[in-house]
Amino acid sequence: MKYSRLLLSSLICVVLLTGPLYAAKKSQGPSTAGDEAKSVELTRRAVIKANSDAYDQALSIFDAAIKASSKNPAAFYNRGKVMMIQGKYDRAIADFDRALKIDPNLDSVYVARGMAFRLVGDFSRAIKDFTKAVAVDSKNTNALIHRAALYFDTGEHESALQDLDRILDLNPRMLSALGNRAYILEQLGRYDEAVKDLGAIIATDTNNYMALKHLGHISRQKGEFDKALRWYRMALKIEPSSNLRTRLQEEISDMEKRVNSSR
Repeated sequence: MKYSRLLLSSLICVVLLTGPLYAAKKSQGPSTAGDEAKSVELTRRAVIKANSDAYDQALSIFDAAIKASSKNPAAFYNRGKVMMIQGKYDRAIADFDRALKIDPNLDSVYVARGMAFRLVGDFSRAIKDFTKAVAVDSKNTNALIHRAALYFDTGEHESALQDLDRILDLNPRMLSALGNRAYILEQLGRYDEAVKDLGAIIATDTNNYMALKHLGHISRQKGEFDKALRWYRMALKIEPSSNLRTRLQEEISDMEKRVNSSR
């Protein structure tokens, strides 16, 4: 289990077009007011199409929105997110650049561009963008959790923990942050602290498969095989995937052999 993989699912969800639409810049005169209003309306329609997975239609409408007014950052921002979904990261980054040129204080755009840089392997620029997002909005937990992932991937474990601590100060029940912090703590051998975070997850979500499995893994690492078996069996009861159930059952069988041989 790798920390960056834990964050990948949340990253994919983030690029779905559920974020706010940013209004176009205020009109500089009556001659452009109609075009800007048209651009905002077209952007709204394009987001609806994108949320229905009609990406090509959405892109066409975003193009029309930008043609109506090149001063609408929402059109560039959301078109860029569709480009990300389609794996066109360079084009997405170019759109995010355009949005930020119009308004350099859009923290969500920095987060989106940071994710694009992360996907192309440019971790340094990704971290810079997440840091800019936090500078704009110190409570942007989305930026913080992705920056924490990159800090961990680049070996800056304490910086990753500091970001996760900051998130949990803002939202003590953010399960993804608790799970990621638990994983880092486990990797650093700080098992008791990791177990405490995982326990907090279970207290909120008793059927959290990943937390149950992780508790079993830590118990196994500590040589507490009976306890590991209990956690694994609880996880097995709620795992919906037949493939994962098979793998987990294999681990349980191996653990049972270890327990029986020690008696």
